[in-house]
Amino acid sequence: MGILSKIKSRLTNDERYSLSFLRLFFFDVNWLKTIWLNITALPFKQAIKCPIIVAYNVKIKNVGKIVLRDDAHIGMVSIGVIKITDFENNSVQTIFNNMGTLSIAGNVKLHPGVKLVIKSGAAMTLGKRVGIGANSKVVCYKSITIGDDFRCSWNSQIFDTDFHFLHNIVNDKYYQRTKDVVIGNNVFVGNGSTISKGTVLPDGCVISCISKVSGDFSSSGTNLLIMGNPATVIKHGVEMSNGWFIAKEEEIANMLE
Repeated sequence: MGILSKIKSRLTNDERYSLSFLRLFFFDVNWLKTIWLNITALPFKQAIKCPIIVAYNVKIKNVGKIVLRDDAHIGMVSIGVIKITDFENNSVQTIFNNMGTLSIAGNVKLHPGVKLVIKSGAAMTLGKRVGIGANSKVVCYKSITIGDDFRCSWNSQIFDTDFHFLHNIVNDKYYQRTKDVVIGNNVFVGNGSTISKGTVLPDGCVISCISKVSGDFSSSGTNLLIMGNPATVIKHGVEMSNGWFIAKEEEIANMLE
């Protein structure tokens, strides 16, 4: 076995995934900004591995606190670099604005055009293999928790806030504008959908495209197909295939074709 083969055999699946995309998008990485962000945000032992890679058309407004809960490896977190080349490019600016705490357990990719905002005092916790599609917006005023193997398609929104206060003029009551969002493992959100404040999604949920999701769905079980505006459960016992596992996707495609 050659040296390269030995090295490759010791890599985890997530490390191999990161390296495969790093080779593909190497020249899309702004290496000066990448080095600066890693040194600014992470302890030196993690920073020297360049776990966070940044594309050219990325505006970093605030770095905040970034915590990597897994062993760092190069390309572990992609900000605007990894993209679907058939219909995504970096013409729309990606914005990273972390004034709170961003905690990451494993591979994360923010596709081009994503707007990620974490307000001061707020906390966003991401699991392993989390993908946010192009031109999506994620805004955390209080707390957003996302589990492993999360996929959010393009032009979607995840908010834990209404931004403004709703006023009941009959009884002069003001409603809280923030409420925690909790998303389980292996959840897929279709394009153009909105996950609103207070949403709780159990493991395995599939959100149909252009859905407005709000409320706690945990009492309905797991593996739910959720659709509509307002979104409701229309089917149980479903699961979306997972693009993080490319070989399995290809195996399914070959089986069906």
